[in-house]
Amino acid sequence: MQFDWYELFDELKRRGQFGSDAQLAEGLGLTRSQISAWRTGKSDLGTLTKIKILDALGHDTLRSAILSLLPEKNREEQIGLHEHLIARVNGRDDALEKEREDARETNGSPANLNRLLAALPPDERGRIEPHLSLVTMPLGQVVYESGDHLSHVYLPTTAIISMLYVMENGASAEIAVVGRDGLLGVALFMGGETMPNRAIVQSAGEAFRLSGQIVKDEFARGGAIQRLFLRYTQALITQMAQTAVCNRHHSIAQQFCRWLLLSLDRLESNDVHMTQELIANMLGVRRAGVTETARKLQDDGVIRYNRGLIEVLNRRALEVQVCECYKVVKRESDRLLGES
Repeated sequence: MQFDWYELFDELKRRGQFGSDAQLAEGLGLTRSQISAWRTGKSDLGTLTKIKILDALGHDTLRSAILSLLPEKNREEQIGLHEHLIARVNGRDDALEKEREDARETNGSPANLNRLLAALPPDERGRIEPHLSLVTMPLGQVVYESGDHLSHVYLPTTAIISMLYVMENGASAEIAVVGRDGLLGVALFMGGETMPNRAIVQSAGEAFRLSGQIVKDEFARGGAIQRLFLRYTQALITQMAQTAVCNRHHSIAQQFCRWLLLSLDRLESNDVHMTQELIANMLGVRRAGVTETARKLQDDGVIRYNRGLIEVLNRRALEVQVCECYKVVKRESDRLLGES
């Protein structure tokens, strides 16, 4: 049987909610450099690693093969490491929860993982915190379709949500991205109460979900939540307007750099998981243009791209090549909401 090991590796990372290749590499007993060499085609995963991946994904008939291949040195430690990986993928281990607890210790309240929530005064945040539900948002999940009634708002912590306008013929183009800097669902407190466009998870992660009624009640109080949410709405409008200008007047390469930098600003790592086809759909351009741009950036040593993973090696080079649209959006966001 032939396996697509890149696809299986990414599936394992998604199911185990690993934030990067490096995190999963550790779970497999590998180093980041070993995974990077494999991603770039310089080496193979190795038989033991492949069996571990299959075993963790449910092919448990291979367990005995793993045990027979483990080296005698640190054997018990290796067995324990693999058992933790399986438990994490199946949601039976506290490894993922420990990571969340570590993040909470670093950031204080869990609400601090979203910048809007973190900016609220303690009393207002204290009122809504009991109503926040942390939800997992897998890659490609459609959160809202155009015309859907808004029952909740979402305040991402590690996920990124793309807002797309979809044409009657099925063609689409991204009009804004929402990450830990903001929220999805401004129409709810602005009086519209329906979603004007499709919202889809661009980068897997988590978000806080908050009842629409709670949002409306707090917004009606006229306090800090109202002022902060209105400022965020202004920043979002700026992003939408600048995206329209960028799509009309700037090259595919400049649009690609803008999209990549906006994504990086909302992620903890320099890794962006997105296929060229999906990027083309986001930008509303032909895939060939994205392929050519990605290849040139890789040849220049700016990024490393392989099977849906974009690793940014030189952010400064991206900032040099991007159009002014990125800086306009970032400057206005920093002015309205404070620098990150």
